[in-house]
Amino acid sequence: MKTTVLFFTLTLMMNTNTGLAKNPADEAAEKSLSAVTVFIDVNRLTRKNLAAKKMTESHNEFAVHGFELVGVSPYTENGDLEGFFVSYKKK
Repeated sequence: MKTTVLFFTLTLMMNTNTGLAKNPADEAAEKSLSAVTVFIDVNRLTRKNLAAKKMTESHNEFAVHGFELVGVSPYTENGDLEGFFVSYKKK
């Protein structure tokens, strides 16, 4: 019983955002990372209208923490755009 409860608690802690990090930029800053790559997911309904907005928001969040854009690589699956891998490095 104790093992099950401990496993459930650890799983719950890993799957919920109870820490101070609210986005990948905050998490990278908290961990003092010198570089980070994040995946910006886009789906079929939002890829034309919201992909650029999501990327701009990500760029701004990382810039606040002193990161600069290194590169953007689109990720496609079966010919469909699924998202972007976006890399940042500390200035």
